Amino acid sequence: MTQPTDTDMSLPARALRAETSGGRAAGYCWLEHPKGIGRCTRPPHTGSEHVDHYTGRTSPTSARGVEWSE
Repeated sequence: MTQPTDTDMSLPARALRAETSGGRAAGYCWLEHPKGIGRCTRPPHTGSEHVDHYTGRTSPTSARGVEWSE
């Protein structure tokens, strides 16, 4: 099975692929929160615990934001 090329994909699908690729290239796990309120900003990992260190912080000095498990 071959992977679709960018010209075979719709614009929203290409945008999602670019966003995911960018997050992974930046060194993040980048799994999206089930409710769509953030993405995991931990380094790529095999565990089921995810955290977005930027979204949902209670104050600018908080170290953690939204957390969830798969």
